[in-house]
Amino acid sequence: MDAREPRRADSLGRWRRLGIYTILLIASLAYNFSFILIDYIRPFLVRDLGMSLSDTALLYTAQGSGVILGSFAWPMLVSRLGSRTTLAAAALGLAAATGLNLVADGFAAWALLRFGVGLSLAGSFVASMTMLANFFPPRVRGRLLTANMAMFSIALLVAGSVGAAVGESGWRALLWVAAIAPLVVALLTILALPNDQRFLVYADENASGDANVARGTWREMLTGRRRYLTLACLLLAGLNFSGYQFYSGFITTYLMNVRRFDASVTGLFVTIDGLGTLAGSLFWGYVADRYGRRVNAAGFACAAVFIGLFLVAPATAPLLYALEFGYAVCLAAANCWAAYFAELFPVRLRPMGTSLFHGGHVISLFAPLVVATVAQHHPLAVGMALAPVTFVVAALIWWNLPETLQSSRLYRGFRAEAAVAVAQR
Repeated sequence: MDAREPRRADSLGRWRRLGIYTILLIASLAYNFSFILIDYIRPFLVRDLGMSLSDTALLYTAQGSGVILGSFAWPMLVSRLGSRTTLAAAALGLAAATGLNLVADGFAAWALLRFGVGLSLAGSFVASMTMLANFFPPRVRGRLLTANMAMFSIALLVAGSVGAAVGESGWRALLWVAAIAPLVVALLTILALPNDQRFLVYADENASGDANVARGTWREMLTGRRRYLTLACLLLAGLNFSGYQFYSGFITTYLMNVRRFDASVTGLFVTIDGLGTLAGSLFWGYVADRYGRRVNAAGFACAAVFIGLFLVAPATAPLLYALEFGYAVCLAAANCWAAYFAELFPVRLRPMGTSLFHGGHVISLFAPLVVATVAQHHPLAVGMALAPVTFVVAALIWWNLPETLQSSRLYRGFRAEAAVAVAQR
């Protein structure tokens, strides 16, 4: 065999694949920890750095803007440089931007650095999800991806544990963790991850065979029938984030101001959300790999039902706990999207397909403002009731996308290279 001939991804041993996946899990934990950091340290920024609550909200906006821009910029680099190089670069950028927050003083500097954090974490996400799709076959992608996406919940638990350990005066320790973790990711990426551009990777089959050398462009994503897939995925992701903001973004306010629960009970609802999404990630990952990606659309329909019941149910804590847990489990149905969106496009366009997940933030930027405006003239529950409507519309769009899992009964011969972007019947 010629030494320059690409290796097959399915030739990698079990332990090598386990090592790759472990590093991708650590990368997911690192960028999710950076993403949720502002929410946790917000009161300390007000107390110690003199920021207002409005300033801290704008920091989140700056970070979100970086994520959106990065979602469209990084795929081009992944396509040209490969997932490994891009992941290492994005992790280093994430470490630098977060580390500089340790010495930044004032809103302007923090806003600029949080924009950098958002930009870098988008690169980490796109590169990680593309590598996962390239090195792992379709029959296990749903489960592997949902476990990877569950690192968001783990990041919340880690932040809470570190915060409890260091106390209010040691909140900067959270910044140290957020800066060191991506440095570890960059080091592991350089030393241990293979270069996916030198492999025949997995495409639609459960055996590898597609060379990962062609360069994709956004023009291809918006050409011919692929335009439908691209816009549908963006809209679907945007509706997901909007529905989440309509309901989850105001749940603590609703519980305390409308249902009159105290802070300890309200905090328990947040814990239930974390446990529910963890359980849902495992459940829907299995469903996506066993029955097909489109079947998970039922999760969104069920989430709409749970929200509707929650808003009209009596103020009985055990009942509301159960409804909230059901909602959180169903919300996790979307955790297969990064792999699903990648599968809808050829290997050369996978970075772009994966990025559509976070690109959907463009649509949801004004969701909190919509609820706040409605709440000025109507009860808060009326604004939150936009969530079930949003999730039902999203479920319908999802159900009408092509099925990509060939072993599913819903599969109708879709091939990413052919971009058959018609509704399944």
